[in-house]
Amino acid sequence: MDRITNPKISICVPIHWMKNWQFFLTRCLESIERQTYKNYEIIIIKKDKMAETSNATIKKATGDIIKILYMDDFLAHPDSLAVIAKEFKGGWLATGCLHSDGRQIRLPHLPTWSERVKAGENTIGSPSVISIENKDPLLFDENLNWLLDCELYGRLFERYGEPTLINDLNVVMGTGEHQMTHILTDKEKLDEHIYITQKYENKTE
Repeated sequence: MDRITNPKISICVPIHWMKNWQFFLTRCLESIERQTYKNYEIIIIKKDKMAETSNATIKKATGDIIKILYMDDFLAHPDSLAVIAKEFKGGWLATGCLHSDGRQIRLPHLPTWSERVKAGENTIGSPSVISIENKDPLLFDENLNWLLDCELYGRLFERYGEPTLINDLNVVMGTGEHQMTHILTDKEKLDEHIYITQKYENKTE
């Protein structure tokens, strides 16, 4: 993708009912409304599992750049979209993030790429830190809940190579009991690791 002046950004907000969902969604949308960069659209869809809902929003995107933003996360500062529009070079981009438990915003994280991402060691961050080129965009594997991000990052790497890494604390992640880390059992998490391992083994045979 050639660098586009003033690219349109499709902000994809997959939603699902969770505790305090009204607060999360309002916070997310208000952070978008505060943006200095205005060439965007917002796509909000609710379906079933998170991967399916995320894919539905991606399929509706009409912008040059697809920006994932989960409803319990929000843009960290008024220039978050402006940074993405300026730094996007095609393929995929990952920014830094902060974390909020509803009381404090802390724990900054800057993305790095590692081959271990494909095995489930997430050094990039939540899908809310990534933006991808809207040209036959890759979709999330709908068999996954916990490792859907790492599995997608592995395929993005196969298509585009390493992401453009931006050390801007661009997004704030909402943390708490609503996260999949706390909802899924250890067995469900292990089953997803096994599924990914077998999927990549089958691709190399």
